[in-house]
Amino acid sequence: MTDAEYLKGIAKARKDLTSLIDRIRKEKYKGSDDLWVGADIAIDTSAPPRSTDWWPPQDDYVVTPYCKELSWLFRQIRDIFYECPLIDASNKEDFFGCLADAAIAYMETTDDGVGNCEDLLLATHHEAEIILKEMLGKFPHEE
Repeated sequence: MTDAEYLKGIAKARKDLTSLIDRIRKEKYKGSDDLWVGADIAIDTSAPPRSTDWWPPQDDYVVTPYCKELSWLFRQIRDIFYECPLIDASNKEDFFGCLADAAIAYMETTDDGVGNCEDLLLATHHEAEIILKEMLGKFPHEE
């Protein structure tokens, strides 16, 4: 990818992330039933017991009653970053791991350990924005 294509990808991702906030606030995730499993992350209402075997590798779980909504958001963010293309096989585990960590960190700050759906989605979305800024920051700039 050329430098110009990379910068255009970042600009498009930023625009798409901005419009995604409106979709979150308008609850466009309603009716989404598929749960996220991918890039070593799974989202569900509960996690299976951890196996003591080292094989097969086990996904890290984000456990939330808002698993369908958060799964919807992960797919939306995935599509934005893959389309640009800013995420690929070499960095997808780190990328989605950071999104999962942000969701878990949000829930840990709430009194009930769950929080509310919109705030969970916005906290995870915010992490995607942070990652995008870091991607731009790593781009070589002329002095």
